[in-house]
Amino acid sequence: MKNNEVIKVKSRMFFRIWLFLATGGAFIAGVWLVSEALTFESKYALLYLGGGLMAIVYGLITFFMAFPAFTSRGNVIFSVKTGPDGEIFSRKRSVLFSEVKRIYMGRHHYSLKGIFFEDIIIEKTNGKVVRIPTWNIIANPLFFEAVERYILPHLNEEAKSNWISQFTEIQRSAYLKEFENHPKL
Repeated sequence: MKNNEVIKVKSRMFFRIWLFLATGGAFIAGVWLVSEALTFESKYALLYLGGGLMAIVYGLITFFMAFPAFTSRGNVIFSVKTGPDGEIFSRKRSVLFSEVKRIYMGRHHYSLKGIFFEDIIIEKTNGKVVRIPTWNIIANPLFFEAVERYILPHLNEEAKSNWISQFTEIQRSAYLKEFENHPKL
C-alpha cells in the first residue's frame, strides 16, 4: 500500500436495484391497493385504502431520500486517501485520520432519513459528527474492510480501541481472515 493512494469504495449495483424495487415497488403496490379500494368490491376496501396510502407515502419518501443513490453520486460512496496523513472523504465531507475519535456504520436517530437508512458516522475529536450517506447500497463487510485495511493502522489509540470494541474477538478474526483470503478492495 502506497501513501497518498486514493481508494474508492463503490456501491454494488445489486443493492441499488433492490433499493429501487423496494421504494418504487412500495409506491406501485400502494397505488394498486388504493385503486382496488376505490372500487368498494371487497369488504376490506377500507383496509386497502389505509394500507395503500401508507405504502404510497413510504414509497415516495424513501425514493426521494434515496434518489442520489440512483445517480452518479451513488457510484462511489466514499474514498480513502491512505497514509499517516490520510483522510476519509466523500463529495461534500472530509475527515483527516488524526481527527477521528470513532467511526462506525449505523443509523442516526435525529432525522427521518435515519429511520430508513444507515450512514457512515464519524465522530471527530472536537465533538463534531460527520455523516456520509450510504443509502444502504454498500455491504457492511466492504466498509469494515476499508476501515481495517486502510484507515485503522493510522488512527489514534482511542479511535482504534473504539473500532475494535464494536466486535467480539471471534467476529473480528473472521472478518480479518476473510479480508486476507478474498479482498474486495
